[in-house]
Amino acid sequence: MTQSHSPRHIATLGALFTLSGAAALIYQVLWVRELGLLFGSTAQAAALTIAIFFTGIALGGWLFGRVAGRLARPLRAFGLVEIGVAAGPSAHVAVVERGEAKFIRVNNFYTLGGSGALVPERNQTMIPLLTHPDPREVFFLGMGTGISAGAGLFANPDRVTVCELLPDVIDFARDWFGPYVNGLFTDPRVTIHPEDGRQCLARTTATYDMITADLFTPWRAGVGNVYTVEHYALAASRLNPGGAYVQWMPLYQVSRREFEIIANTMAQAFPQVTLWRGDLYAERSILALVGHTDPSPLDPATLAAQWRTMTGSDEPDAVLIDRALKFYAGNAASGLFADAPINTDDWPLIEYLAPRTHRAVIAGRANWLTGQARDQLYADLLAALPPEDDPHLAQLDDAQRDLTRAGAVYAEWRGLRARNDLRAGALWQDFIALTPPHARNPDSPAGQVATGGMAFGDATN
Repeated sequence: MTQSHSPRHIATLGALFTLSGAAALIYQVLWVRELGLLFGSTAQAAALTIAIFFTGIALGGWLFGRVAGRLARPLRAFGLVEIGVAAGPSAHVAVVERGEAKFIRVNNFYTLGGSGALVPERNQTMIPLLTHPDPREVFFLGMGTGISAGAGLFANPDRVTVCELLPDVIDFARDWFGPYVNGLFTDPRVTIHPEDGRQCLARTTATYDMITADLFTPWRAGVGNVYTVEHYALAASRLNPGGAYVQWMPLYQVSRREFEIIANTMAQAFPQVTLWRGDLYAERSILALVGHTDPSPLDPATLAAQWRTMTGSDEPDAVLIDRALKFYAGNAASGLFADAPINTDDWPLIEYLAPRTHRAVIAGRANWLTGQARDQLYADLLAALPPEDDPHLAQLDDAQRDLTRAGAVYAEWRGLRARNDLRAGALWQDFIALTPPHARNPDSPAGQVATGGMAFGDATN
């Protein structure tokens, strides 16, 4: 017996199937874009995505067709499947183990950090905190594994606020990275919001002594929004007097062009932007752009005091100051980036340039800021505003200013040595001449509170 349906019922059913098809095609378009970033060829990505899409339709039709006839209300079952797709996570999040190290990966493509990088990930927080005399309120834009955010507790703040876009990342970090996050998920001073970081800052009326933006993949869709002048102006308005906004840059994922755009964009929102190395690696480094609410000079006594607070070190101030200064890379007041265009919400240069650069690097037509390109950036910073002329270093003596040069020399020496370049020997002698014996080890604040990780490529013990 055939069941009849009213025209209204048929029209409603048709509208639902139309919307379902539209949603499926939207998913297809999004995956074409993501796979285009991965394979560097839109045609290849489109062909692969369409093949997978239609294979999924065929398999779904075959499987659902086998059981649909036995269902009393097949339309209801179809609706539940659609709701399940809509209510699922915004990304696929997984924890991957390699040996003893754990990593969080999103969509099996983006790595959000891992326990094997315990020391450098903690340094993303601890190196900037060296510069602030009393960081009571700390905000983290992005969380990943939680290792960097947890390191903020070493400074003994009153409050730590974290905003992480993906709720599943928070759950996985809590379940898998507890031994590495310094009590982030149990300390009552910590509040974690499953929310977009920029929106989190926009809605709050709270202010902070330091805001730290995690390492983001610049060519990932939507990430360009956290590199705009509007975002930096918003962040500046949420800082207390003497506060700082820290923008970490993965030099292994940006070209010189994108880096200069972001640096000059930050300089429009802050009266002073300084640059700090996050490591002394041979090739693939991270570099922090630190926007200050006022252009006060660096206080060397603060470096020593904060190093001691976070690590419990009993070494003399001079030793701790000299170790910290190797991470200072330069000052945007040099004008080195002044000719770069400004990235804005209405003119989102990074959103469009970064994916193109990514594809150009894959094709061999462009380069990231790694190896010799990174060393040239460090050299250009020193040449554009030598340490003796840098107003941020006005309170340092000549020997201390030499330590800022020594950091660049050490990183370049490691790169030359890794490439078996015979010039490495002469460069090592330059480093020795600039550095007192107590500062020649590539130590860092995180290296003194953790073991079993990697400190600038050298295993800690």
